[in-house]
Amino acid sequence: MKIAFTMDDLPLWPQSYPPAGYTAAGIVRSIQDALAKNDVEGVYAFCNSWPLEKHPEMAQILDDWVAAGHFVANHTHGHIQLPDVSADEFCADIDTASDLLEPWLSKAPAKLFRHPLCHWGETPQKLETVNAHLARRNLTPVDVTSWAYEWTWNRAYRNALDAQDTDAIAFVKSSFLEFSIAQICHDMAAAKAWFGSDIVGITLGHNVPFFADVAADYFARLKAVGAEFVPLTDALEGLVQATTGSVVSGEFLVLQQKLAAHAGHRLPKIPASQITTYDKIVDMAQGQTG
Repeated sequence: MKIAFTMDDLPLWPQSYPPAGYTAAGIVRSIQDALAKNDVEGVYAFCNSWPLEKHPEMAQILDDWVAAGHFVANHTHGHIQLPDVSADEFCADIDTASDLLEPWLSKAPAKLFRHPLCHWGETPQKLETVNAHLARRNLTPVDVTSWAYEWTWNRAYRNALDAQDTDAIAFVKSSFLEFSIAQICHDMAAAKAWFGSDIVGITLGHNVPFFADVAADYFARLKAVGAEFVPLTDALEGLVQATTGSVVSGEFLVLQQKLAAHAGHRLPKIPASQITTYDKIVDMAQGQTG
């Protein structure tokens, strides 16, 4: 299976600052090292620009990301979600990000944008307004066909670290590596069934402590089951890209799930074999917000 891996939310995870023992720069550096170790090149990071105003020194994180051969794309300034604001506010936030991220955006071979939480808005009028604005700014919207829910594992991991529970730490790591393989195979099969042919999948990671600690093993496991990491531009062809931003969706769903839901057909988010594991991780994550 061909997969384009992407990152979201550099330079700083918007939900919280890193816990003790981690830094924003260190987290991204660990992920860069994991990518290099597994020969995953030219990864687009969809970036929020708000940290650059509050913490100008974080520009170095983006400098280092680009110096490592990766690229930067627009993910709005404040990580706002289209269903929560007006179309005009959302478009202004895109423009603010474009202005602040320009030193890095200009070095990417393509000008790309991703909606926070992959929300496409709750009304056709809002979606049409934003799509037209993206077109005027020459920004191509990019969606996701699979995610691994590593942010939920991150919360469970942080609770396990706080409790110094070595068994829980080991379980969180091992369960994620098993879950992530099953999840991407599940999503790729669902996308193939929906589109009627194999696609180049688009998946992502976030710059959270847990993903930084397991990224090298995550990429190695994917490669071991036959994943071929390809440039994101390979995925931006055919039906996947033609349907991106094509229907109203204010739900947290991957591309094929949004399209199916709009057609009145719900696709299972998580493979049946992994529901028990996922529910256990959700329980372990209780109380942790970052």
